Amino acid sequence: MIFRAASPCPSRDSRKITEVLKVNNTMETLERFEEYRETVKKECFKQHKRHPRSMVDGNELLQFYGATIICCCEKQYGVSDLCKDPNCRVCRIIESGFKTACNKRAGILMNTSSTAMSEATNVTTEKNVKRAVILCRVVAGRVVLSIGLIEMTIDWAHRDDYDSIRSGQNSRSDHLIVRDPSAVLPCFIIVFN
Repeated sequence: MIFRAASPCPSRDSRKITEVLKVNNTMETLERFEEYRETVKKECFKQHKRHPRSMVDGNELLQFYGATIICCCEKQYGVSDLCKDPNCRVCRIIESGFKTACNKRAGILMNTSSTAMSEATNVTTEKNVKRAVILCRVVAGRVVLSIGLIEMTIDWAHRDDYDSIRSGQNSRSDHLIVRDPSAVLPCFIIVFN
C-alpha cells in the first residue's frame, strides 16, 4: 500500500511487486536508531521554537532508498541472514547500516516517492539482479531546504546546525539527504520488476 501510494500516479504504476521482505534488525541497530532520536530531540529542545516537531519524535518520516538485490529468490519471509554477494546492494547496505564511502561523503539519499528511487537505481545486466526499494523509518531532525542540487555536495563535517537536507519541495517527490546513518532504520524491502 505505502509503495503504491508513494507513486506520483498510483493508478498507472506499471511496476509489479514480486516480493516484500521484512528486515529483522538487530538489537544493536534498534538501539543505535533510538539513541540517535534522543540526541536529535535534545538538540532540538534547545531550539524549540524553530523545531517543535523534532522535539517530539525527532521528525520521523517514512522514506524510500533505492538499491538492487540479487538474493531475493533465496529469502522466504524476512531478511535476517544476509547474503555474501558483493553485488547485492540491499544486503551490503543493511550489513553496513548505510555506512558506505559514498554515503559518508554525500549523505544518504532518500525520497518520499517509491517511483523516483526505483528509477534512480542503476540495474546491471548481471543475471538475477532486480530493482528494489527499502522502506525506512528516518529521523530527519532539523531539516534545511535546498534550492537546488548545489547543496548536496556539502561537507557534512563542518555543519552542525541541521541534520538533513530536503530538496524538491514543490514537486510530488521530495529528496531528503540524511547526514547520519544512525538516523535510518530499514523496515521492508520491496522487490519488483
